[in-house]
Amino acid sequence: MAHQSPCGHRRRMTGDHPPPTYLVTVQVNNRFARKCLARLAEMFTLSRSEQHDPHITLFGPFTLKRCCDPESLLRQILPLSGGNPPSCTARLDDALILRGRRGFAAVVRAFPDEQLSGIATRIRECLLPHTRSCTWIDQLPGQRIFHVSVGFGLRHQRAREILDFLETIPAGRRGPDGIGRLGGTTIESFRLAVIRRGALWKVFDFPTGRWTGRAEFFREDAEEKTLEAFRKRMGFQLDRPRFSPGDAAFVISDLHLGHENIVTYTSRPFPDAAAMDDVLIRNWNFRVKPTDTVYFLGDLAHGRNARRAAEYLSLLSGVIQFVPGNHDTGVAHTGVSIEVSWKSQRFLMVHDPADAPPDYPGFVIHGHLHNNQPDEFPFLNMEKRRVNVTAEVVGYVPLSLDELVEIIGASPDGARFATHADARAALRLA
Repeated sequence: MAHQSPCGHRRRMTGDHPPPTYLVTVQVNNRFARKCLARLAEMFTLSRSEQHDPHITLFGPFTLKRCCDPESLLRQILPLSGGNPPSCTARLDDALILRGRRGFAAVVRAFPDEQLSGIATRIRECLLPHTRSCTWIDQLPGQRIFHVSVGFGLRHQRAREILDFLETIPAGRRGPDGIGRLGGTTIESFRLAVIRRGALWKVFDFPTGRWTGRAEFFREDAEEKTLEAFRKRMGFQLDRPRFSPGDAAFVISDLHLGHENIVTYTSRPFPDAAAMDDVLIRNWNFRVKPTDTVYFLGDLAHGRNARRAAEYLSLLSGVIQFVPGNHDTGVAHTGVSIEVSWKSQRFLMVHDPADAPPDYPGFVIHGHLHNNQPDEFPFLNMEKRRVNVTAEVVGYVPLSLDELVEIIGASPDGARFATHADARAALRLA
């Protein structure tokens, strides 16, 4: 007869089971960061017990006092009474080595945005009075170092090897292994996840503002619904025409239609290239009338599954002035640069900002660099008089020159805005 543990026998007799352990996290939904972390795990042969699904821990691990209803506590935290953000973001910074309960961890430090910081504070304030046990980090405010783990439970030397490798990656570049510098990357999170007894238990979906369970989270169409709700809340997916009065002019760059890898490379909020193409083409035609002018600054389509550029152009409304990009071979174009004066503002439009003269007296509008170097190439850099209009940066909708002139006129000297949405929010433009 098998040996029977006296503790296990006592639990069955008395019903005195140990309380479940919980962990509250936000998932890392940035596809580029997830891909880099997966490649790092392969490179350093991290076992499944030495890596997590990418996330940032906000609170825990912890247990709750008896008679606490965890679902009721979670509903006190979210949804927020004043409305929920469509997502939360954090900016990745330097790599660190942290000492954990089971050895050392190689991590990338994360600095949450104001919304995520507020939610983390709210979680701590709501849960701490009801905890039966928790880590010392959560007992006092300001002790937690928010981070994304690369690997944990490691010997110090192995953690140091990972750290040394991360520090050799130059900013804004990716090696042949597909790994890029994580520091400086802004990661988006669409979901807050509650882990119970080591397994996913409850999920709060920021775009829809709903709590869901494990079964709904793992449905095949769950991610697509979350991404669609996010795009609509952010204005990245138009559902009706938004034409400007009169004959308007617009600018945008780097649609990359048909390009599967661009979804990962720039973390576009689409499940695949087909869904991306459908939204980008519809957005264009809901914004641009047949009599409007669009200055398109290169890289219309790319990838083995992309259709011919002429086919895509036939689907797009307006009079298109085409500046070729590095993926536009064989496409008829207006010129390698276009100079435009609009409402007394001079613009030089190019694909690559390196092709513009450094002493141009107006603003240089460019594409090419996507959203991967937001410090050096943000949407608007007033000091260097540059505007980045790649699709990710302007919100996947052609930007009107009327609005661009308004933003420039409202921006103080030295202002820098990473995205078009950031500029509108900071300047309080309706």
